[in-house]
Amino acid sequence: MYLKRLIHRIAHSPILDKIALAIVIVLLLFITAVLFGQIKTLETSMEDVSNSLMVDKEINTLFSQYDLMESAEFRSVILKDSTFEESYIDRKLESDRTLRTLYDLAKDTPYQNASLDSITQLKDSLHVTLTALHGKIRPSQADSTAMIYVEKAAAILKNLRGIKTNMLDHNERLLQEHLGTYRRLTFLTPLTTLILALFSIVVFTVAYFRLRRHKNQIESSEALLQNIVQSTDNIMNYYEPIYDSNETVVDFRIMFANICNRDYLNLEPEDIIGKPISEVYPFVLENNELERMINCYLNDETIDFEREVFVDGEPYWFHTFVRGMDNGLLEVVRNKTDEYNAKEDLLQLNEQLEVQNFIMSEAKKMAKIGSYTWDMENDKAELSENFYRILDCEPGEFEGSSTTYQSFVHPEDIQQYEEFSSWLNEIKKPKEHVYRIITKKGVVKYLRSKGQFVERDGQTVKIGVVQDVTDQIKYENDLKIKNLELERSNEELESFNRVASHDLQEPLRKIQMFISRLDETDKNTLTTKGREYFDKISFVAARMQSLIRNLLTYSRIGSGSNDFEKIDLNEVLKKVHEDFLERIGDVDAKITSEKLPTVPGVFFQLEQLFSNLISNALKYRNPIVTPKIELTSEKVSHKEVPVKFIKPAKEYYKITVSDNGIGFDNENAETIFEVFQRLHAKNKYSGNGIGLAICKKIVENHHGYIHATSELGHGSSFIMYLPA
Repeated sequence: MYLKRLIHRIAHSPILDKIALAIVIVLLLFITAVLFGQIKTLETSMEDVSNSLMVDKEINTLFSQYDLMESAEFRSVILKDSTFEESYIDRKLESDRTLRTLYDLAKDTPYQNASLDSITQLKDSLHVTLTALHGKIRPSQADSTAMIYVEKAAAILKNLRGIKTNMLDHNERLLQEHLGTYRRLTFLTPLTTLILALFSIVVFTVAYFRLRRHKNQIESSEALLQNIVQSTDNIMNYYEPIYDSNETVVDFRIMFANICNRDYLNLEPEDIIGKPISEVYPFVLENNELERMINCYLNDETIDFEREVFVDGEPYWFHTFVRGMDNGLLEVVRNKTDEYNAKEDLLQLNEQLEVQNFIMSEAKKMAKIGSYTWDMENDKAELSENFYRILDCEPGEFEGSSTTYQSFVHPEDIQQYEEFSSWLNEIKKPKEHVYRIITKKGVVKYLRSKGQFVERDGQTVKIGVVQDVTDQIKYENDLKIKNLELERSNEELESFNRVASHDLQEPLRKIQMFISRLDETDKNTLTTKGREYFDKISFVAARMQSLIRNLLTYSRIGSGSNDFEKIDLNEVLKKVHEDFLERIGDVDAKITSEKLPTVPGVFFQLEQLFSNLISNALKYRNPIVTPKIELTSEKVSHKEVPVKFIKPAKEYYKITVSDNGIGFDNENAETIFEVFQRLHAKNKYSGNGIGLAICKKIVENHHGYIHATSELGHGSSFIMYLPA
């Protein structure tokens, strides 16, 4: 395990450290080889020295044997004693063994081998000579030829001694060479060993400190990488494969997981390390993700894919990058939920923008509005599509400029248009301008234009809008005419009011005065038919007076009154109840009401309103039941008002006046509020058909609305909405 880690570190160390480490290893091997070679050389040198000494020793021993052999034979000749034969044979055998030893010791020395070959030949001659000499020995007398063999033996021994001397001299020289080599080796071997050892120590020291520095850098890098991995916004996990019995990858085991697993998936890193990913992340079993990860590991690939994961029921979107490594998989998961949601929001915004652009385009068409951007320096203008349409042209039909556009300006307005444009270009402040144009189709239109100046890319640009106000100006002109007519009508109405209030009532008052006097003096002198006619004249005169009074009341109820004040409707109802107290008592009517609200208004108009409604309820009562009049009130939102009219307030008081009278057909619910409209005969019910019209005008003058619901024989309900 340690060797594997060491090899792994070596494989991942910088190139210089690899070279240094390789040099150290080579030096160690070299030092070992040199030391081994020197030791082997020293051993060889020692063996050579020892061999030389042994050769020298054996040479001396050999020639000593020869000397002894000669001495033995000569003694036997001189002394005539044959007892020395056995001694000679021993010496001969001993010399032969020594000679063989010398052959073994000098086998690598050609000179010595040659010398030994010569010795062998001389040794054989010496043996033959000495043997012959030995045969010449007689116990009683000396052999006459013995001296010949003695001399021959002496000559052989002399040659042998010469060879001995040469061999010893040669061996001495070899010995001195071997001793010199030995001395040199004994001096150089420790010195070389010391130098190489010191150099090796230096290299080891440098390599050690470099490796240590590299280790520190690796530890710092690992700490930095760990901080980066833990502080990143991405999930970073490392997996190792899990094999089945057939050595097939079937899953992966989590070996490292950063803290983002807790942030995004609510999984503690310590709790999931060592577990299979299919157990911790069961969603990898969907969409063949696990198979893709296995193939990624086996093929050493990089893949990426998106997945939707539900955490505590909430959907999250993750983009996953998986990379195959030597011993596992590295997975980096980026949270794209916000980006995905932003994309969805962007799509929705784009859809909304398209709708808004469509609405804006249609609104411009409906409002007859166009826009433009005018580059004043280059006299180039960009017109909107609707601007072209206002000119009765196709969008982009001509290139916009002041010259081309002025061709559309009405000739009678061209001078005014140019003067206004020059003035506007000088003051550079937005201001409206209305002028006429003649479109491509020859139609005269009024345009209202307003622009302002802005700086764009260092240039002054005028942007603005134009609106086709032809209909508006025509409407304003028509309105002016109608206002003039209304002013004349108002003047005529004022004249009518003066006539009605004075000129018409004055003769009527005189008629009533004369009727009163006739009633007091001469009525009884009239015939029955005359008195009948007289009563009709008196009734018609009273009705005429009531009609004129109601018309004056109706005409004096104006709109847009500025003298509104807070009016307590309970006080208004109390005043009306007092006015009708006698009449209420006559018909035994019952009036009930809830607490009514306080509303902004005019007291006498609201009094007239309630007076007319209660009078109407008393007038059209059902004769067979006791009259009942009920007033209720509630506060409602303007959205709860069921009728369509201009609603300036957000809240309204819904006030209902209900009775149990004779009622009316609901088809006439709108008609009864018109002037002089009656649903019953004059001789059956009194009145002139103005009362409810006055009620409607009072309610409208208070920015409210009134309507009625009824059913014949089942009473009526008048419902008012007054601003809160």
